Amino acid sequence: MKPNQFLLILFITFTHLSYAQAQTITGKVTAEEDKSPLAGVSVVIKGTTMGTKTATDGSYQIQASSGSILVFSFLGYETQELTITNQQQVSVELHEVANLMSEVVITGYGGAQSRRTVTSAISQVKAEEIANIPASSSDQLLQGRASGVQVNSNSGTPGGGVSVRIRGTSSINASSEPLYVIDGIPMQSENLSGLSVGGGITNPMADINPADIESMEVLKDASATAIYGARAANGVVLITTKRGANRKATINIGSYIGSQSMIKRPGVVDGPEFETLMNEVATNAGMEAPYANPAAASSTDWASPIVQDGQLRNIDLSISGGGENVRYMISGNNFLQEGIIKNSDFNRTTGRANIDFTPVKKLNMGTSILYSRNRRGRLRNDDNISGGLEGTFFYPPNEGYYNEDGSYYKIPTFENPLAAVNETTISMLTNRFLGTVFAEYEFIPNLKLKSNFSLDYSNVAESVYDNSKTNNGSAVGGVATRLGTNNSNWIQENVLSYRFQTGGHNLNALIGTTLQESRNDVAESVGQGFPSDSFQEIVAAAVLRSSSTSTSYGIASLFSRVDYNYQSKYLFTLNLRRDGSSRFGSEYQWGTFPSVGLGWVLTEEQFMQNLGILSTIKLRGSYGVTGNQSGINDFQSLGLWGGGAYADLAGIAPTQLANPGLKWETTNQLDIGIEFGLFNDRIHIDADYYNKDTKDLLLAVSIPRTTGFDELTQNFGEMRNRGVELGINAAVLGPGSALKWDLAFNIATNRNKIMRLAAPFNVYNRDIYRYEEGGQMFSFYLHPQIGVNPQTGDIEFEDVNGDGAFDVNNDRRIVGNANPDFFGGITNTLKYKGFDLMFFLQYSYGNDQLNWNRFFQEHGGTRSTNFSISQVDRWQQPGDITMIPRMTADNYASDLRPSRFLEDGSYLRLKNITLGYSLPPTLANKIGMTGARVYISGQNVFTVTNYTGLDPELTGTASNALTQGIEFYTMPQPRTFMAGLSFNF
Repeated sequence: MKPNQFLLILFITFTHLSYAQAQTITGKVTAEEDKSPLAGVSVVIKGTTMGTKTATDGSYQIQASSGSILVFSFLGYETQELTITNQQQVSVELHEVANLMSEVVITGYGGAQSRRTVTSAISQVKAEEIANIPASSSDQLLQGRASGVQVNSNSGTPGGGVSVRIRGTSSINASSEPLYVIDGIPMQSENLSGLSVGGGITNPMADINPADIESMEVLKDASATAIYGARAANGVVLITTKRGANRKATINIGSYIGSQSMIKRPGVVDGPEFETLMNEVATNAGMEAPYANPAAASSTDWASPIVQDGQLRNIDLSISGGGENVRYMISGNNFLQEGIIKNSDFNRTTGRANIDFTPVKKLNMGTSILYSRNRRGRLRNDDNISGGLEGTFFYPPNEGYYNEDGSYYKIPTFENPLAAVNETTISMLTNRFLGTVFAEYEFIPNLKLKSNFSLDYSNVAESVYDNSKTNNGSAVGGVATRLGTNNSNWIQENVLSYRFQTGGHNLNALIGTTLQESRNDVAESVGQGFPSDSFQEIVAAAVLRSSSTSTSYGIASLFSRVDYNYQSKYLFTLNLRRDGSSRFGSEYQWGTFPSVGLGWVLTEEQFMQNLGILSTIKLRGSYGVTGNQSGINDFQSLGLWGGGAYADLAGIAPTQLANPGLKWETTNQLDIGIEFGLFNDRIHIDADYYNKDTKDLLLAVSIPRTTGFDELTQNFGEMRNRGVELGINAAVLGPGSALKWDLAFNIATNRNKIMRLAAPFNVYNRDIYRYEEGGQMFSFYLHPQIGVNPQTGDIEFEDVNGDGAFDVNNDRRIVGNANPDFFGGITNTLKYKGFDLMFFLQYSYGNDQLNWNRFFQEHGGTRSTNFSISQVDRWQQPGDITMIPRMTADNYASDLRPSRFLEDGSYLRLKNITLGYSLPPTLANKIGMTGARVYISGQNVFTVTNYTGLDPELTGTASNALTQGIEFYTMPQPRTFMAGLSFNF
């Protein structure tokens, strides 16, 4: 017999013997109190990784041998262990305890721990908290649900971006967005759109179907994030998707439909008011009034033709299950969101396959594959005066949509809203593949090696065509742009882990390596001068030009982690990661990022027993270092040359000075936390104080012009963020109550301070933001307006420099900032028999919001554009007390930045309310289902605020990370009402 044949027979025999004693165990898990089936209960063979989860009817199936111990565990219920003898039917009833301290949280690189033994600051959002909430992307679902995490929309554009800040803004030039890790894959989450169509950005996180998510963990302190090293300075969001289990196949179908509408229309004057104001402008200037009878003026509503109630539609289909050797979860989704402005939409189709395979004992293999295809119909909007929404503010109400010859009525500079929406075509098509394959082998009990390879690939095709009827296209016979982007990011990781338990000592340790390469290729073509608007492909253009870029970077890493606890009483965590990046100079390519965490569960001590209602007290603290490299381009440390042409002659010239000393931004973070459990841990209180110091900020610093350049990117600057977070989660009513009431409340405050800066600088439109030592991020640099002279009607400003006269260049100061004093959310969930009611409130207090729309709408009449409705409160005669001056050009000069446009942006918003009903399991079974639910829901139902703009939640222009807290013709978020249903088979 040949050796390979002998080995094959030996292998088959060994495999057969290893499973010879196994038998199929089936059963059902129900709640002890009301005998209702429990879905999702973990059923695991003790001492192994073999297990399953119960189906929606509470049933399960597992292969186990006689003598094995089955462990039944479920959040909010007491864990049970049962020994298998010769029976094949094992059903159990679990007793409800609502112990919130026993929750399991994910800690990175496959780590899962009881919240009781974690030394880190981690917030968790579970699938049931975010189910059936109409959100185009998963990051929106974090809003108000995790303490210390500030989530705001950049725009209400379908599929638009959001701003996520974990414990403040840690960098000036670099991104402050967290690292997203999906099933162990660090995701590319940067905006891939290259079109210049306004400040609105697209959101790559919208490629992920929220219904596929099992849980989201937000890692906030260095003890949790340092394991991710150079990418974790802004925190980490771990997203775990649903997987199959050893149980019969379960089919889930869910769908909802709804409508979205504009909450608040642009507040502008009507035709008679407009002509009255224009007459007043002329009179104040000593000129003849242009309109004889303002009362007879027509009033054109420029918003109505382009505003719509947009359709919202979603359908999900998934099947999951498996056996002892193969487990699977396969899902599909289609999501359509039409914008509140016509011809804007987001249409996503996704398919996911999560498969786990155990071919032989000790070897686990698997794959997670996502394919997403989405199409965006886009508009020029958000910080763009050529957009449709912007035109509804600017166009005079006493004029019609069209001229007598049928052409669009136009005014200089600004686009007719109808032309902006109907005559410009902008689209973005994204195909994305996100996949990983892994293999894990257990050499000896509890010693495992896991290797995986992941690829995140996106192909983006963008196009825009402005035809000859638009302002952009009329002078050149139409203009078209085509942009193609290919972005790929591959990662290979190896992790060796070991778990050890003896005599109350519990040790988990791992060591690993990472190799990563990211590449981005962009090709752009522009054409103008088309023979007809029917020809929109660039090949038909009279004038063509094209360009392309290609860039890449790589990271190599070593990392390790040790988690230790003694009797779940004394806790210790140590992380160490060393990263090398190709972006930095040869002298500083490598960075070291350590962290340490300590914890003490005081109520495990004998002297802390019998404390009445106080069931748990836990102290924890951590300190560590993380890094950031996102503030520079891929070749920032190198001296670069570029090519170009002059007078039809090609040539090259230096484009960037070398800086071999360029190094990482580093953030040192201290966290001190305390946790309380009350009433047998039915109530969990979590409080944290943190201090984050970021050093070596990557900034462009001015250099002598004798070098041939104005500035050079260097490490120069420091920033500090300090804050307090409080989270409360409670099962308000006891386990025996028929009414279930779960409450989640969180509140956080953060104080930002720029500690060191090479020189103060101003940014954005008319330099309205200022950054300086001792100041905060997002500080508004305006002329402090005292009021309006009641006798003359002229605007009055503070004499900032005290020289006795107002000077437009020297009498400005910082008058506020966009950072809130505190923010958070409140979620209430009530369940009674088959009914459930959830309502979620989001709030922010103390943040200033700059209503920059008013700057352009409260004007002196020289633009001939429409006025804000606030203009009716202007000064008109001696004795009037107001903040809006009389109608003259001098009072509205464009070089003035009056502080009256800075408003209180505080708000309280009913973000979501949902009412549902689930069929009793017995009735569902009679009609061939294991479960069914119907519900109605509302999003952005009402808002309490003093802010006069369209939406207090809008964070900024999105095109500039330094401009939080400004509304500049930004698409507001819509109000949504919908109805949905779900079935389980």
